[in-house]
Amino acid sequence: MAVTRRVYIFGAFLLSVLSVLLTVVAISSDSWVVSTATAEIQSRDSMIRYGLFTGELTLNTLVTPMSNALFMTCLSDFNACALSCKTEENARIIEVEALAQGFRPTPACTAVTEVDQNDPLYPPPVLSYAVYIAVIVVLFVQLAFGLVAASLAILNATKNPTEPIFGLPGCLWANVLTALLGSIVLLIFGIYWLVSGLKDHLAISYIALGLFVPGPSLGYSYWILITSVLCNLINVCLIRLRSYLLERDPPPPTIKVDNHSDGTIFLY
Repeated sequence: MAVTRRVYIFGAFLLSVLSVLLTVVAISSDSWVVSTATAEIQSRDSMIRYGLFTGELTLNTLVTPMSNALFMTCLSDFNACALSCKTEENARIIEVEALAQGFRPTPACTAVTEVDQNDPLYPPPVLSYAVYIAVIVVLFVQLAFGLVAASLAILNATKNPTEPIFGLPGCLWANVLTALLGSIVLLIFGIYWLVSGLKDHLAISYIALGLFVPGPSLGYSYWILITSVLCNLINVCLIRLRSYLLERDPPPPTIKVDNHSDGTIFLY
């Protein structure tokens, strides 16, 4: 690898690190979905926010706000995931199972779930288990390729690789795949958000049962993935730009040593 213009590769390394950090934040944070929850009995709107694993429900039905933890609970047999504020795991499972069948569970954040099978809900107010798993898997694969891209960038910025696949071509394609995977996550969740009805019920009993009127939107945990994808696309541009500039640079000067028969030593 050429020694010159390594600043482009180091820049790609910094952007790769930023991309990885943003992906980690997207996975671990709790603001993929944010929403107000409006009801006439409230002095001000309640708030809902949740990520891929946990969230928070702040109820303002009383003078003092009550904050309740939300837990993503999935049932593969029903192809359903939903958020529950129940304090016991078994109660959360019963609640999600009821929602998956269109029944009406008690939404209160207690340790017990009771189910009303009258007047079923249609369609079932749940998040697709298949979509949820797809988002999780693709995000972690994106994170893995992001780490590979960062590792190859710092490797190429500091030393000459011995194998072409571990050189700049490998770094380039690692960034391409990372950006592609991030775009897939954005499309999967974004399209599902628009067409599935998730924004109407939020996969939460309080909203699905009509106790509150939601004001939903996608939160920062979703939108920062766009910045992550842009970082990887910029890396692709940096690597290609460096290659283009190196091709335009004049070749290094060469020194020719003439063959003198008298054995004279020439110093250059």
